[in-house]
Amino acid sequence: MTTDASRVPYPVPPAVEHPELEAYRKEFPILQRKTYLNSCSLGALSQRGMARLAEFTERWNEWGAHAWYEIWLGELERARRQFAAIIGAEPHEVALAPNVSVALGAIASAFDYRQRNKVVLADMDFPTLAYQWLAKRRLGVECVFVESPDRICTPPELFEEKVDERTLLVATSRVFYTSGYIQDVRAVADIAHKQGAYLLIDDYQGTGQIPIDVEAMDIDILVSGTLKWLMGGPGLAFVYIREGLLSQLEPTIAGWFGHRQQFQFKTKELEFRQDAARIELGTPAVPSVYVANAGMEIVREIGVETICERTRYLTNDLIARAREHGWQVRAPHEPERRNSIVMLEMEQPEQIVAELVKRNIIVDSRPGLVRISPYFYNTIEENAVIIAALEEILEERGRGGQG
Repeated sequence: MTTDASRVPYPVPPAVEHPELEAYRKEFPILQRKTYLNSCSLGALSQRGMARLAEFTERWNEWGAHAWYEIWLGELERARRQFAAIIGAEPHEVALAPNVSVALGAIASAFDYRQRNKVVLADMDFPTLAYQWLAKRRLGVECVFVESPDRICTPPELFEEKVDERTLLVATSRVFYTSGYIQDVRAVADIAHKQGAYLLIDDYQGTGQIPIDVEAMDIDILVSGTLKWLMGGPGLAFVYIREGLLSQLEPTIAGWFGHRQQFQFKTKELEFRQDAARIELGTPAVPSVYVANAGMEIVREIGVETICERTRYLTNDLIARAREHGWQVRAPHEPERRNSIVMLEMEQPEQIVAELVKRNIIVDSRPGLVRISPYFYNTIEENAVIIAALEEILEERGRGGQG
């Protein structure tokens, strides 16, 4: 198996290497054991995250239930502050949820669909986003989908064709999970707001890896989570709600964490908090919050701009290597329009992924696609390893090695 990391004859667009970030590799144990190129599914667990998880259990043993008042509520607030700093928001505009589905459920329950009942989405969005409003058809909600012309991108003008005076909400992704395409969110916001509609952005594949400023992009609501580029694992998601919208959103599902006087335990009275946490429901998974705070700390320590430059450098190289082999890459042509999700069109991708696992290489698949996602802690040498392994597997398949 050839793993020459220096030879890439196919043209590679210029990008900033940031070799200093390779020092972070020792922070992630999985990188010592595997060639891990699957951060768009699950970010690597850091030593820092494991230490914070141990801290959580120690505080539990030391304080018992008093840990809530003395420590854990403060950890929740720290998560809100860190996420707010990453997306350019204020902490009071951020709420916590166990996952994006629950977050969307609370948000969707707060809209009045009687005057405007149309929700515009993209057919490239992750299904969770559409399911939330497809499930409300009995309430008269109409879901309209913008169709991608090439399964890579969705030009903003296609949204303009669908958004009208009946549109309540445009809900779409900043980064498409099957192509890595970064949408022009500000253009979509302008289209939505021109017709008096709100804009909700699913940023799970962007937050932490691609810079964002929710105020500059004029986003009304944003959902994201810690599973991927924020390296916090499962169990925690975030909701940003623009300050001017807070008083207008009164959810019809509720929990005690969203009550304005949570610890007064007023059974007969429901008064929502005045900040974004009004949409919070039940007790959060505190262990996940500890790990997430460690991951976000690393992201902020490096800086999202720097992370973006490093991952663009690695992604450009990976795509060039794949194209040199004549493989079809489903990705935007312009480097500035893609995150580090690299999709290779291949037959039986699940079998290819299984073969890669045997070689201690971790990637992922989607129907008809092998999905590879280098992050700041990966290297050019690992790009060479995955390409060489794919070449070997395809050669074996060509010789009948797949059976």
